[in-house]
Amino acid sequence: MSVRVEKVFQLRCEVQTYAWGKRGTSSEVASLIQSADPSFSIDEEQTYAELWMGTHPRGASVIAKTNTSLEQWISQNPECLGSKVMERFSGKLPFLFKVLSVNISLSIQAHPNKALAEELHRRDAAHYADSNHKPEMAIALSAFEGLCGFRPAAEIAEHLQTTAELQAVVGTDNVTSFVQAVHGSSGALSTAVSLQQCFAALMQCPRETVREKLASLESRLQTDAACNYSWCSTIAQPPAARLFLRLYKQFPGDVGCFAIFFLNHMKLKPGEAMFLGPNVPHAYLYGGV
Repeated sequence: MSVRVEKVFQLRCEVQTYAWGKRGTSSEVASLIQSADPSFSIDEEQTYAELWMGTHPRGASVIAKTNTSLEQWISQNPECLGSKVMERFSGKLPFLFKVLSVNISLSIQAHPNKALAEELHRRDAAHYADSNHKPEMAIALSAFEGLCGFRPAAEIAEHLQTTAELQAVVGTDNVTSFVQAVHGSSGALSTAVSLQQCFAALMQCPRETVREKLASLESRLQTDAACNYSWCSTIAQPPAARLFLRLYKQFPGDVGCFAIFFLNHMKLKPGEAMFLGPNVPHAYLYGGV
Protein backbone atom coordinates (compact mmCIF):
# COMPACT_ATOMS: atom_id res chain seq x y z
CA MET A 1 0.00 0.00 0.00
CA SER A 2 1.56 3.32 -1.10
CA VAL A 3 1.78 6.23 1.31
CA ARG A 4 0.57 9.55 -0.03
CA VAL A 5 3.21 12.25 0.43
CA GLU A 6 1.90 15.74 0.97
CA LYS A 7 3.47 18.01 -1.67
CA VAL A 8 2.12 21.42 -0.64
CA PHE A 9 2.46 22.68 2.90
CA GLN A 10 2.99 25.87 4.81
CA LEU A 11 6.52 26.81 5.83
CA ARG A 12 7.65 28.71 8.89
CA CYS A 13 10.41 30.94 7.56
CA GLU A 14 13.29 32.82 9.09
CA VAL A 15 13.19 36.61 9.38
CA GLN A 16 16.37 38.71 9.33
CA THR A 17 16.15 42.03 11.16
CA TYR A 18 19.18 43.79 9.68
CA ALA A 19 19.44 47.52 10.39
CA TRP A 20 18.96 48.48 6.72
CA GLY A 21 15.43 47.02 6.57
CA LYS A 22 12.17 48.95 6.64
CA ARG A 23 10.47 49.38 9.98
CA GLY A 24 7.14 48.02 11.14
CA THR A 25 4.18 47.89 8.77
CA SER A 26 6.08 49.77 6.06
CA SER A 27 8.07 46.55 5.48
CA GLU A 28 6.89 44.13 2.82
CA VAL A 29 8.58 41.39 4.85
CA ALA A 30 6.52 42.18 7.95
CA SER A 31 3.31 42.24 5.93
CA LEU A 32 4.06 38.82 4.45
CA ILE A 33 4.79 37.32 7.86
CA GLN A 34 1.53 38.61 9.24
CA SER A 35 -0.46 37.39 6.22
CA ALA A 36 0.79 33.87 6.93
CA ASP A 37 0.37 34.16 10.69
CA PRO A 38 -2.38 36.58 11.81
CA SER A 39 -1.23 36.20 15.40
CA PHE A 40 2.12 37.77 14.53
CA SER A 41 2.40 41.23 16.07
CA ILE A 42 4.38 43.78 14.07
CA ASP A 43 6.66 46.00 16.12
CA GLU A 44 6.70 49.47 14.53
CA GLU A 45 10.19 50.10 15.90
CA GLN A 46 11.66 46.84 14.57
CA THR A 47 13.37 46.54 11.18
CA TYR A 48 12.20 43.63 9.03
CA ALA A 49 14.81 43.29 6.29
CA GLU A 50 14.68 39.76 4.82
CA LEU A 51 12.40 36.72 4.76
CA TRP A 52 14.25 33.50 3.89
CA MET A 53 12.63 30.43 2.34
CA GLY A 54 15.02 27.53 1.88
CA THR A 55 17.55 25.32 3.60
CA HIS A 56 20.36 27.76 4.34
CA PRO A 57 21.94 26.76 7.69
CA ARG A 58 21.70 30.32 9.02
CA GLY A 59 17.98 30.51 8.41
CA ALA A 60 16.43 27.18 7.46
CA SER A 61 12.69 26.90 6.86
CA VAL A 62 10.54 24.47 8.83
CA ILE A 63 7.30 22.75 7.84
CA ALA A 64 4.77 24.40 10.14
CA LYS A 65 2.48 21.39 10.56
CA THR A 66 5.13 18.84 11.56
CA ASN A 67 8.04 21.05 12.71
CA THR A 68 10.24 19.11 10.27
CA SER A 69 13.04 21.05 8.62
CA LEU A 70 12.62 21.59 4.88
CA GLU A 71 16.11 20.15 4.37
CA GLN A 72 15.11 16.92 6.12
CA TRP A 73 11.89 16.66 4.10
CA ILE A 74 13.79 17.11 0.82
CA SER A 75 16.34 14.46 1.84
CA GLN A 76 13.45 12.05 2.43
CA ASN A 77 11.69 13.06 -0.79
CA PRO A 78 14.50 13.97 -3.21
CA GLU A 79 12.31 13.35 -6.26
CA CYS A 80 10.61 16.67 -5.50
CA LEU A 81 13.64 18.39 -7.00
CA GLY A 82 13.34 16.66 -10.35
CA SER A 83 15.93 14.24 -11.70
CA LYS A 84 18.27 16.81 -13.30
CA VAL A 85 18.43 19.11 -10.28
CA MET A 86 18.73 16.13 -7.92
CA GLU A 87 21.70 14.79 -9.87
CA ARG A 88 23.47 18.10 -10.45
CA PHE A 89 23.17 19.37 -6.88
CA SER A 90 23.44 16.07 -5.00
CA GLY A 91 19.89 16.15 -3.72
CA LYS A 92 20.19 19.65 -2.25
CA LEU A 93 17.91 22.62 -2.85
CA PRO A 94 20.12 24.82 -5.09
CA PHE A 95 18.67 28.22 -4.27
CA LEU A 96 17.56 30.46 -1.42
CA PHE A 97 14.32 32.36 -2.00
CA LYS A 98 14.29 35.74 -0.26
CA VAL A 99 12.04 38.73 0.13
CA LEU A 100 13.93 41.96 0.86
CA SER A 101 12.55 45.22 2.19
CA VAL A 102 15.25 47.87 1.83
CA ASN A 103 15.18 51.24 3.55
CA ILE A 104 18.88 52.11 3.75
CA SER A 105 21.17 51.39 0.81
CA LEU A 106 23.27 48.23 0.98
CA SER A 107 26.98 48.17 0.20
CA ILE A 108 28.30 47.44 -3.27
CA GLN A 109 29.16 43.78 -3.73
CA ALA A 110 29.83 41.16 -6.38
CA HIS A 111 29.24 37.44 -5.91
CA PRO A 112 31.79 34.83 -7.06
CA ASN A 113 31.10 32.16 -9.65
CA LYS A 114 30.68 28.55 -8.54
CA ALA A 115 34.35 27.58 -8.87
CA LEU A 116 35.58 30.56 -6.85
CA ALA A 117 32.85 30.11 -4.23
CA GLU A 118 33.98 26.53 -3.66
CA GLU A 119 37.62 27.60 -3.41
CA LEU A 120 36.87 30.41 -0.93
CA HIS A 121 34.78 28.02 1.18
CA ARG A 122 37.58 25.46 1.17
CA ARG A 123 40.19 28.02 2.25
CA ASP A 124 38.13 30.02 4.78
CA ALA A 125 34.83 28.40 5.73
CA ALA A 126 34.45 30.73 8.72
CA HIS A 127 34.02 33.72 6.42
CA TYR A 128 32.62 31.87 3.38
CA ALA A 129 30.13 29.48 4.94
CA ASP A 130 28.41 28.70 1.63
CA SER A 131 30.23 26.95 -1.22
CA ASN A 132 27.54 27.90 -3.73
CA HIS A 133 27.68 30.74 -6.21
CA LYS A 134 24.98 33.41 -5.81
CA PRO A 135 23.53 34.71 -9.06
CA GLU A 136 20.39 36.65 -8.24
CA MET A 137 17.12 37.41 -10.00
CA ALA A 138 15.53 40.40 -8.29
CA ILE A 139 11.82 40.90 -9.03
CA ALA A 140 10.31 44.13 -7.73
CA LEU A 141 7.39 43.89 -5.30
CA SER A 142 7.16 47.66 -5.05
CA ALA A 143 8.92 50.63 -6.64
CA PHE A 144 12.56 49.59 -6.36
CA GLU A 145 15.98 51.13 -6.94
CA GLY A 146 19.35 49.47 -7.32
CA LEU A 147 22.76 49.71 -8.91
CA CYS A 148 23.62 46.90 -11.33
CA GLY A 149 26.52 46.43 -13.71
CA PHE A 150 28.61 49.06 -15.45
CA ARG A 151 27.09 51.89 -17.42
CA PRO A 152 27.86 52.20 -21.15
CA ALA A 153 31.49 53.25 -21.53
CA ALA A 154 30.61 56.58 -23.11
CA GLU A 155 28.49 57.56 -20.07
CA ILE A 156 31.29 56.68 -17.68
CA ALA A 157 33.77 58.66 -19.78
CA GLU A 158 31.48 61.70 -19.66
CA HIS A 159 31.21 61.49 -15.87
CA LEU A 160 34.97 61.17 -15.54
CA GLN A 161 35.56 64.17 -17.77
CA THR A 162 32.96 66.47 -16.21
CA THR A 163 33.29 65.72 -12.49
CA ALA A 164 36.55 67.09 -11.10
CA GLU A 165 36.23 65.30 -7.76
CA LEU A 166 35.83 61.95 -9.50
CA GLN A 167 38.90 62.65 -11.63
CA ALA A 168 40.88 63.34 -8.48
CA VAL A 169 40.14 59.97 -6.88
CA VAL A 170 40.47 57.92 -10.08
CA GLY A 171 43.62 59.69 -11.28
CA THR A 172 44.21 61.86 -14.35
CA ASP A 173 46.28 59.22 -16.15
CA ASN A 174 43.59 56.57 -15.67
CA VAL A 175 40.89 58.96 -16.88
CA THR A 176 42.91 59.88 -19.98
CA SER A 177 43.59 56.23 -20.73
CA PHE A 178 39.90 55.31 -20.43
CA VAL A 179 38.71 58.18 -22.60
CA GLN A 180 41.25 57.23 -25.27
CA ALA A 181 40.05 53.61 -25.13
CA VAL A 182 36.42 54.69 -25.50
CA HIS A 183 37.29 56.81 -28.51
CA GLY A 184 39.32 54.00 -30.06
CA SER A 185 42.59 55.92 -30.12
CA SER A 186 45.56 54.13 -31.67
CA GLY A 187 47.62 52.25 -29.11
CA ALA A 188 45.05 52.65 -26.36
CA LEU A 189 44.25 49.89 -23.89
CA SER A 190 41.03 47.96 -24.36
CA THR A 191 37.98 49.62 -22.82
CA ALA A 192 37.50 46.70 -20.40
CA VAL A 193 41.09 46.81 -19.13
CA SER A 194 41.03 50.58 -18.75
CA LEU A 195 37.67 50.47 -16.94
CA GLN A 196 39.07 47.90 -14.54
CA GLN A 197 42.00 50.22 -13.80
CA CYS A 198 39.69 53.18 -13.16
CA PHE A 199 37.35 51.29 -10.87
CA ALA A 200 40.23 49.67 -8.98
CA ALA A 201 41.85 53.10 -8.52
CA LEU A 202 38.58 54.42 -7.08
CA MET A 203 38.22 51.56 -4.63
CA GLN A 204 41.89 51.73 -3.58
CA CYS A 205 42.06 55.50 -3.22
CA PRO A 206 43.16 56.60 0.29
CA ARG A 207 40.15 57.10 2.55
CA GLU A 208 41.08 60.66 3.49
CA THR A 209 41.22 61.68 -0.18
CA VAL A 210 37.86 60.01 -0.81
CA ARG A 211 36.27 61.79 2.16
CA GLU A 212 37.69 65.15 1.08
CA LYS A 213 36.51 64.87 -2.52
CA LEU A 214 33.07 63.55 -1.57
CA ALA A 215 32.59 66.48 0.80
CA SER A 216 33.66 68.88 -1.95
CA LEU A 217 31.20 67.40 -4.44
CA GLU A 218 28.40 67.31 -1.86
CA SER A 219 28.95 70.99 -1.04
CA ARG A 220 28.99 71.90 -4.71
CA LEU A 221 25.80 69.99 -5.44
CA GLN A 222 24.01 71.49 -2.46
CA THR A 223 24.91 74.95 -3.72
CA ASP A 224 23.79 74.13 -7.24
CA ALA A 225 20.57 72.61 -5.95
CA ALA A 226 19.80 75.93 -4.30
CA CYS A 227 20.53 77.61 -7.64
CA ASN A 228 18.21 75.20 -9.50
CA TYR A 229 21.07 73.15 -11.00
CA SER A 230 22.37 76.08 -12.97
CA TRP A 231 25.77 74.74 -14.01
CA CYS A 232 26.01 72.77 -17.23
CA SER A 233 27.26 69.28 -16.51
CA THR A 234 25.97 65.71 -16.50
CA ILE A 235 26.13 65.54 -12.71
CA ALA A 236 23.97 68.67 -12.48
CA GLN A 237 20.94 66.82 -13.81
CA PRO A 238 18.49 66.38 -10.90
CA PRO A 239 18.26 62.52 -10.85
CA ALA A 240 22.01 61.96 -10.55
CA ALA A 241 22.44 64.82 -8.12
CA ARG A 242 19.58 63.66 -5.92
CA LEU A 243 20.91 60.10 -5.85
CA PHE A 244 24.40 61.23 -4.89
CA LEU A 245 23.09 63.53 -2.15
CA ARG A 246 20.83 60.80 -0.81
CA LEU A 247 23.64 58.25 -0.60
CA TYR A 248 26.01 60.79 0.87
CA LYS A 249 23.49 61.60 3.60
CA GLN A 250 23.29 57.90 4.51
CA PHE A 251 27.03 57.19 4.24
CA PRO A 252 29.10 60.40 4.26
CA GLY A 253 32.68 59.74 3.25
CA ASP A 254 31.98 56.27 1.83
CA VAL A 255 33.66 55.49 -1.49
CA GLY A 256 30.45 53.80 -2.66
CA CYS A 257 28.92 57.27 -3.18
CA PHE A 258 31.21 57.67 -6.18
CA ALA A 259 30.06 54.37 -7.68
CA ILE A 260 26.90 55.91 -9.13
CA PHE A 261 29.11 57.38 -11.87
CA PHE A 262 30.20 53.87 -12.90
CA LEU A 263 27.14 51.70 -12.30
CA ASN A 264 23.69 51.62 -13.89
CA HIS A 265 21.00 53.19 -11.72
CA MET A 266 18.04 50.83 -12.11
CA LYS A 267 14.47 51.86 -11.30
CA LEU A 268 12.00 48.98 -11.36
CA LYS A 269 8.23 48.99 -11.24
CA PRO A 270 6.40 46.12 -9.49
CA GLY A 271 6.80 42.99 -11.62
CA GLU A 272 9.94 44.20 -13.40
CA ALA A 273 13.23 42.43 -12.73
CA MET A 274 16.99 42.60 -13.05
CA PHE A 275 19.51 39.74 -13.16
CA LEU A 276 22.75 39.85 -11.18
CA GLY A 277 25.24 37.39 -12.62
CA PRO A 278 28.58 36.28 -11.12
CA ASN A 279 31.12 39.09 -10.66
CA VAL A 280 28.58 41.82 -11.50
CA PRO A 281 28.90 44.75 -9.06
CA HIS A 282 25.55 45.71 -7.59
CA ALA A 283 23.78 47.29 -4.64
CA TYR A 284 20.18 47.43 -3.51
CA LEU A 285 19.16 51.00 -2.69
CA TYR A 286 15.48 51.09 -1.77
CA GLY A 287 12.22 49.15 -2.02
CA GLY A 288 10.93 45.60 -1.93
CA VAL A 289 12.07 42.64 -4.05
